[in-house]
Amino acid sequence: MTEHPEHHEPPEHAERAGQAPGSSGSSTLSRLTGRLEASALAEATKEMLREALGGVSTDAHAPVGPHPEQRVFLESISVSGYRGIGRTARLPLSAKPGVTLVVGRNGSGKSSFAEGAETAFTGRTARLDKQRGEVWRRHWRNLHDGAEPKVEVRLALGGDARPSTLTCTWPSNDVTAPEVEFKRPGHGRRPFKDVGWERALHDYRPFLSYSDLDKVISGKPSELYDSIATILGLGELTAADERLQAVEKALNSAVRTAGAELPALVEALSALDDPRAERALAAVSASGTPDFDELDALVTGLPDADDDRLRELRATVELAGPDLDAVGAAVDRLREAVAVLDDVRASGAEDAHQRAELLDKALDHSRRHADENTCPVCGADRPLDEAWAERAAEQVAALRQEAATAQQARTGLRDAVDTVRYLVTRVPAGLPAPLVHPWEEWAACRAIDDAERLAARVETTALVLADACAALREEAARELEKLDEEWRRCVTRLAAWLDRARAAHAGKPRLRQVRAARKWLKEACAELREERLRPFEDHSQRIWEELRQHSNVDLHSVRLTGSEKAAVRKLVMDVSVDGTEAAALGVMSQGELHSLALSLFLPRAAAPDSPFGFVVIDDPVQSMDPAKVHGLAKVLHDLGETRQVVVFTHDTRLQRAFTNQELPVTVLEVEREARSAVTVRPVTDPVGQALADARALARTPNLPPVALTHVLPGLCRTVLERAFSEAAWLRLHRAGLTEDEAEKTVTGTLKLMDIAALGLFGDLSKTAGDVYRELRRRCGPGAVHLVQQCQEGAHPSGTSMPDPLRFVRDIAAVAQTVRKPEAANQ
Repeated sequence: MTEHPEHHEPPEHAERAGQAPGSSGSSTLSRLTGRLEASALAEATKEMLREALGGVSTDAHAPVGPHPEQRVFLESISVSGYRGIGRTARLPLSAKPGVTLVVGRNGSGKSSFAEGAETAFTGRTARLDKQRGEVWRRHWRNLHDGAEPKVEVRLALGGDARPSTLTCTWPSNDVTAPEVEFKRPGHGRRPFKDVGWERALHDYRPFLSYSDLDKVISGKPSELYDSIATILGLGELTAADERLQAVEKALNSAVRTAGAELPALVEALSALDDPRAERALAAVSASGTPDFDELDALVTGLPDADDDRLRELRATVELAGPDLDAVGAAVDRLREAVAVLDDVRASGAEDAHQRAELLDKALDHSRRHADENTCPVCGADRPLDEAWAERAAEQVAALRQEAATAQQARTGLRDAVDTVRYLVTRVPAGLPAPLVHPWEEWAACRAIDDAERLAARVETTALVLADACAALREEAARELEKLDEEWRRCVTRLAAWLDRARAAHAGKPRLRQVRAARKWLKEACAELREERLRPFEDHSQRIWEELRQHSNVDLHSVRLTGSEKAAVRKLVMDVSVDGTEAAALGVMSQGELHSLALSLFLPRAAAPDSPFGFVVIDDPVQSMDPAKVHGLAKVLHDLGETRQVVVFTHDTRLQRAFTNQELPVTVLEVEREARSAVTVRPVTDPVGQALADARALARTPNLPPVALTHVLPGLCRTVLERAFSEAAWLRLHRAGLTEDEAEKTVTGTLKLMDIAALGLFGDLSKTAGDVYRELRRRCGPGAVHLVQQCQEGAHPSGTSMPDPLRFVRDIAAVAQTVRKPEAANQ
């Protein structure tokens, strides 16, 4: 066993601020938008889709989770007072792609690290969902240490010079209510729930326990569907469809509601014997579109909404005939004036009035013709002199006083006649037929000159006309009352239906558009889903081929049926046994089912859009036969080329599977002593493996010279290559390169000096002189000679090796120094 190197501390460099968020979702939306613009859809439908797709983007100020290119790796997990761990125990990890096995017997505390990290990230673990979860909730604190439970996870984020920290504590005894704080250099502290990683943790959950393996297979079909569908990056399209679906539902509901109410409304209108109901019935039954203007007029009772019959009835009700009281009083006054005038005439007052008028005219003549010597009336020689005029004036005054009563009688008669005539009105326009003749008779009274005939005629015709008007008014009022009472019972329902029907009709064009938009989006989603599912399916099949190991079950395809919102949606796995099609869950053994579950989980965890560079797997080996364990090691190794894979297991077969296949792996052993004191010790790592081989060779007695001069330098060269490669990967990750880019850069570098340049500087342009100067600075002047000796071992002449063990020790010291990049060289 070789000593595990000290865990690296990432060097500091300038903080990269404000990375723009991006994901497969934005790429999917971009592709879909291109399809949309090239489609033959109507412009209004395209605009509706643009609005729905445009609503997918989140608020610029909302928390944004880690970017896939700013991938997250684990540097360490520290646990205290939680489950099987008492005082603080730390699990060091290498924050880069590769496989780390955390081994130890059952009860050693391994799962406490795994579940502690899972709880810190997600707030719960699979153990909480099991039937014994209630018991587990009551006994989750460590029994042997009084420290408050705490989990601290150190994280390396791509582009950050220093690690971030995730700290999980419990203010109460409720294990389901932890408080988690996230600290990122340059960004301060904040509750983890505000960081915005919840969606990414749901879609690309990087934790897999033995219980989760069971759930992957035994879960509900819809849960299996959702676990895969979420990583396909089509959630934005589903959200857009939900927006369209909400619009369609509202519009469709309006149409259905208006249509459902119409039969009852038609029945109610048909039962009315009312011209307005007939017009309303014709308006609502109009082919195509109801006549909303006509219905508006009927509902609001506008004057122009009345038909001729209703207008006639209303006019008749409002018709005013003669005022019999006024007519009676005027006729009585007229008759009284006639009587007064007759009395005056009989008393001589009228004659006095006539004589006064005659004398007055004679006086006026005499004044105008003072020189006349004869009488202008009789022609006598008696002139109308002053004496006569004086006598005549006295006589006129006396006669006028006597005739005043007659004048008043005549004036009273004239006023009484005028009053009667004023009450007689002309024939109005639009008069009902039964009133035309009586009203004409009544109007003809105005032409009568004789007062007595006028009084008699007015009195008679007024009575006839007033009776006729009263009879027609009563008849029209009864008819209107009947019509309005029945109409009122229907008009409220009609008004309510009118509002809903108008909105429903106005929304029909938009309803057709949204249906066309949803149809197009559904077809586009199906195509994109198949495109994005295909790499996942291929990856699952490749993993299954490694894990099946002599199994007779072939996995042909992985399909999603239904849709995200369908009541029946499921993940379909097409398998065959010896060429015969079968149902996967019905023919597979438990080990095969767990292998199949891994085939589904690992591609999800390794999805390109996942921001998590790590995968934590707890106890995946159970139920697997040795052949499948061998395949699992190869699968984990392949995953470790782009992901940090941390596997917790008590089964020693997995470690042997790595060793037997000569696959690089870091092994950490967890041991639990009295009172829950847990320690972690390194078993081996890639650099340690090469050093162990070199030590073993150096200690071997009676070696042939060529083994020391050629083989041992070659082994030590491998030690340095692995150390420089580890440092190079860490530098490139800190610089923001993706795992694929970093892996291609490191593995594509073949010469030792080039690998050293990457490890020491992160720059392939550095020369051998630059490398040697940096080695002298960091490791001392002898380091350059050690490197040169390793290179000389590949030459035919080899290199001298006077003290092999010391040479290996010196190489180990150089390797342990250079595998940790320095901040000063960033």
